[in-house]
Amino acid sequence: MAEPDGGDDVFDGDAPLSGADGTAGGRKLAAIGRSHSVQPEQGQMDAAQQRRLMPRGHSVDASTIGEDDVTVSYTKRKEYIRLKNLLTGHEDVDTLHQSGIMVCPIACTSNRCVGSMMTPSGGEQAPKRLHGEVRPAEEVLEHATDFLNQYYGSLKSKNSSTHDRRLKQVAMEIQERGTYNLTEKELAFGAKTAWRNAPRCIGRIQWNRLQLFDCRHVTTAKEMVDAIKRHVEYGTNAGNIRSAITVFPQRLDGQSDFRVWNQQFFKYAAFKQEDGSVIGDPSSLEFTDVCKGLGWKAEKEGPFVVLPLVVQARGQPPECFDISDLNMEVPFTHPEYEWFAELGLKWYVVPAVTNFLFDCGGIEFPAAPFNGWYMGTEVGRDLCDDNRYNVLPEVARRMGLDTRSASTLWKDKALVEVNLAILHSFQKTNVTISDHHSASASFMKHLEKEFSVRGGCPTDWVWVNPPMSSSTTQVYHQEMLMYQLRPSYEYQEDPWRIEAHRKLGDRKDRFRNFAKVVQTFSRMFKTSMSRRVKAIILYATETGRSATYAKKVGELLSHSFNYQVTCMDEYNPLELEHEQLVVIVTSTFGNGEPPENGVEFYRALSEMAADEDNHQWLTNIKFSVFGLGSRAYPHFCAFGKDVDRVLKALGGERVIDPGEGDELCGQEESFLEWMKKCYQSSCQAYNIDEGDKTLADKALSAMRAAWEPKMYRVTQLDTTTTTAAEKLPHTEVLGMLHHKKTARASVKCVKELQAVGATRSTILVQLNTNASSQLSYSPGDHLGVCPSNSAELVESCLEKLQLDIEADKPLGIEVQQRGDDDNYNGKWSNFERFPEQCSMRHALTHFMDITSTPTPQMISLMVALVDKEKENAEEQKEKLVKLSKGSDFYEDWKYDRFSTLPEFLTEFPALKVPASLLLAQLPLLQPRFYSISSCPKLHPGEVHLTVAVVTYTTKVDTTHHGVSSTWMSKLEEGQDVTCFVRKAPSFHLPDDLVSPVVMVGPGTGIAPFRSFWQRRLFLIKSQQGVGASDSDKHRFSSDADNRDFGLGRMKLFFGCRHDNIDNIYKQEISENLFEGSLNKVCYAFSRDPNHPKQYVQQRIEAQAEAEQLVTDLCENNGHVYVCGDVSMADRVSRSFQNILVSVAAMSTEEASAFISHLKSAGRYHEDIFGVTLKTQEVTDGKRAAAKRLWALSTKGHSAMKSVPKVRPMPAVASQRRTSGGGAASSGKPMMPRRSVDSKSSAGGGGRKQPRLTPPKRISGDSSSQRMSAGSPKTSESTVLEEKEEQ
Repeated sequence: MAEPDGGDDVFDGDAPLSGADGTAGGRKLAAIGRSHSVQPEQGQMDAAQQRRLMPRGHSVDASTIGEDDVTVSYTKRKEYIRLKNLLTGHEDVDTLHQSGIMVCPIACTSNRCVGSMMTPSGGEQAPKRLHGEVRPAEEVLEHATDFLNQYYGSLKSKNSSTHDRRLKQVAMEIQERGTYNLTEKELAFGAKTAWRNAPRCIGRIQWNRLQLFDCRHVTTAKEMVDAIKRHVEYGTNAGNIRSAITVFPQRLDGQSDFRVWNQQFFKYAAFKQEDGSVIGDPSSLEFTDVCKGLGWKAEKEGPFVVLPLVVQARGQPPECFDISDLNMEVPFTHPEYEWFAELGLKWYVVPAVTNFLFDCGGIEFPAAPFNGWYMGTEVGRDLCDDNRYNVLPEVARRMGLDTRSASTLWKDKALVEVNLAILHSFQKTNVTISDHHSASASFMKHLEKEFSVRGGCPTDWVWVNPPMSSSTTQVYHQEMLMYQLRPSYEYQEDPWRIEAHRKLGDRKDRFRNFAKVVQTFSRMFKTSMSRRVKAIILYATETGRSATYAKKVGELLSHSFNYQVTCMDEYNPLELEHEQLVVIVTSTFGNGEPPENGVEFYRALSEMAADEDNHQWLTNIKFSVFGLGSRAYPHFCAFGKDVDRVLKALGGERVIDPGEGDELCGQEESFLEWMKKCYQSSCQAYNIDEGDKTLADKALSAMRAAWEPKMYRVTQLDTTTTTAAEKLPHTEVLGMLHHKKTARASVKCVKELQAVGATRSTILVQLNTNASSQLSYSPGDHLGVCPSNSAELVESCLEKLQLDIEADKPLGIEVQQRGDDDNYNGKWSNFERFPEQCSMRHALTHFMDITSTPTPQMISLMVALVDKEKENAEEQKEKLVKLSKGSDFYEDWKYDRFSTLPEFLTEFPALKVPASLLLAQLPLLQPRFYSISSCPKLHPGEVHLTVAVVTYTTKVDTTHHGVSSTWMSKLEEGQDVTCFVRKAPSFHLPDDLVSPVVMVGPGTGIAPFRSFWQRRLFLIKSQQGVGASDSDKHRFSSDADNRDFGLGRMKLFFGCRHDNIDNIYKQEISENLFEGSLNKVCYAFSRDPNHPKQYVQQRIEAQAEAEQLVTDLCENNGHVYVCGDVSMADRVSRSFQNILVSVAAMSTEEASAFISHLKSAGRYHEDIFGVTLKTQEVTDGKRAAAKRLWALSTKGHSAMKSVPKVRPMPAVASQRRTSGGGAASSGKPMMPRRSVDSKSSAGGGGRKQPRLTPPKRISGDSSSQRMSAGSPKTSESTVLEEKEEQ
């Protein structure tokens, strides 16, 4: 029995509770006091028995107890119930029965229990309302409030502003019309929770995988049948059964309900014979007569004739439909008895309950059929029960059993063999089924999790115990508490009893007509229903390319899905469990990190995935991922792979293997091919007809032709009129264009850092922040700069365009609409791509990218613009067609030239390109990111950048200039610069000021380290009382130890070509060495005749530095910061591994694992930018490898078929503290034991060996700090960098 116990919470006073009047108090008491064994009459109960039935601390007035009425006086203690497992002795405490609105599931009283009744007292909590009466508004509001509290609680948004707004909205709707409408996500949550709350279901462990089909829009019986057909196809899934629910319109007036009259989608008819016997399923006798009364007539009588589907829409007379063609059946055979097949037994595979009422948030849905899959004993009862098919006597006879006496247990033996045949047959035909022992074990797991998560699980012990071998299952020995929560599935009166007064009418011709209707409208049905499957497309991007690709995915999915395209930072990750199809398109930033607008999304998912209890959280969704990246980076498409891995870990189901696009080769073609497969596979997953495989091809062709001369037109605007948009500040316009919080900075000065006579240029750009809060930053962060194209390049472009407008006057862009016949209808509307009205020159200067090489898709749009009258027009067109295919020919052509738009138009002079093509299709001019080179404490109101001015020559001897660096090199004092800060928390200085800091940064890789040593310089000066706030002084002094200034060592490894030319901060470094903010600088000069040729990695491996570095890393919680190009960063990482091998006696594998651990612990930081221009051979090598992989993928091989675990799962939620205060995780490498040299152990002249201890985790370490870098460049953008070669 379940033992009541006392809690500590109090009630406000005594409260009478009635077990039959439906009050909240009565419902609670009935739930608490109910036991599955019948209790003795009240007069037979002693005081101890009465006390056991009641919570501790409560008193009972026996004189008030009657047959249907119980009154309890509360003594201000909140009750809870202890539930014991009689096998293990383990006890759980149920508190869930206290929460929310509860209904009394059975009409139990103090002297009777009706828990074993099928539908006690007219139904589970028979409503006090008569049929036809709607729920009172005040009751609807009460239920709605409770439900919305549950819903927003599941999103961890309870009592949020969104929650409050929704409550007010619902209350207003109920006040106005007595009811309200649930959103689709609320409905999905309610349907799943109702299954979770269903006390009689043993298979609830799958509750979160329930697929919702929202059909509240249907109005006719035909539409209901179409929806049910869709449900059956999805649920059957060729035998791999999937749980689903279809919800039809809610009850409004009680007279116009939607109902499914059947008990299940499929059930076998019963034909009563003259001798009183029955052919078929005797439980269907009454409903078979109902169907006959509706005009149905079976073609022939038999044991397995499927009944028609009877549906009723809007309270109208019911209609019959034949859906037997959708019924999948399993014929039964036995693994040992060949004669078993001769019995001719079979059964349908989809068990769907169709006659329950779905009660959710105060709204009643009389038609909400749902299905799961069978437990074998369910079918066994259908076949073996005396009042069903009763096959046991025949089975026993064929087995040769003695059936003369029940004591021979012939029924038991035959029953086991029938159940064995059922399991064998389902498994043989690959149809989902569960045996009762497995179902029992899974329910116990569900029970354990529910007590952990919710504090209870309402369960009807009578029902969850299987009908065979019950005591051999685990659930038999578990005490359970029976109560019912809302949302819920409720029994309701059979509709034909309600409709008995209506004339059913003659429906004899219904079936002949239906067969024709189904055939005629089959394709229409699939198309219309597919639009109700929701797809969410999420993207994360730095430059906008992922967003563009995501929108293309949306355009394609729109043919068959209801889609929404959303940026990750605008989406609540907790909403994922309510989605159906999830498509991710994302780039990777820097060395494998998420773009800024994907950080929080990934952090949330990673934290949930770290908890094993969440590994079934997303079992209801299907997903696919496409990653954009560059193989120039070591962690190619790492963020896309990470998202795919986390979604899979949380229980999601892949629709298609993740795709990847390499900007070095064939990125756009890879994406289009993946998108096509994603669409087709998604349609197959949801049983959607996508046009016999042709719709995707047509849609993709339409995308490649997204612009036509007739589609857009450019108009000259009246210059005498002004609009609000024209008055927007330029900074605000760029912020709206790039979806960034931009601010206006002004140029303080631009200084050349290279020595006189240098062949290259590196500049220090000092900007005034103008006290903008948007430009608040920390050392290590990046500054995004919005540059402009050069005036010369813009003028060259204008000269080559086919312009019919003035270049310096405001213009407008309009798009022509298409009619129903897909032809243009002459109606024009504004195409608002830019946030302001501007001239063509202004758009080319500030908004559009005219330096990047046109893509194959862009070239394909230009093919039709060749002027046949021009010289060599045919040859040019032929080459354009070849380039538009995106083959190796295009890739080689692109990387030989890196043609700007003016150069492209020069190469193809026969092109007549209109302005509308560029304004509608040309990519936006993207911001450029730079590591900030200043400390805001030392330079308040300023932000500094160290910029290499890029100039390079292509293979065809064309000189190009970097857009942003060249633009900044020409800035003058006072000129405005639009910019924004990108936080890089994974590249910040450690909070522990005494931790040693090692910085490695050749060339302009020194940029962020200037901000580091300036921060240290500020701290030193603040200790000396120079220009520091009290808070900074206090923070600094509190971290002081016996070291000078209380700061850990800061060592810089810097490399350049020549000491006297490229050593750009030589003087400032010397000053900081003198001040103590830098402790040591190790220079490496690669081309200076006065110094040995060295690179920074060689200085790291030098013995003079290696020992101290190993000590700092292994003993002193040291941090390493690396900034530079990707190839340099890889070599530096190998150098650190080498010194761990040579000095710390680690193996190569141990050293590699140790560096990986430092990265995951947030102690090895990388700020990486991609392939630089100095190493053409590196670029060519990377491209050659990329082309080989692309060639494989285009031949049918999946580029990411087996996704490697590139990086470990963030250990945010799974970290456990060690006794020493460090962090330990399952991924931590084992540290090797060192044999201590006898001399050193005795204090002699031997070298002191470093003590290898697990690295300590820095304060405030998080998943974002775990990630390795805050790169100033995203790998979805052009491979040509704005940074100097290293």
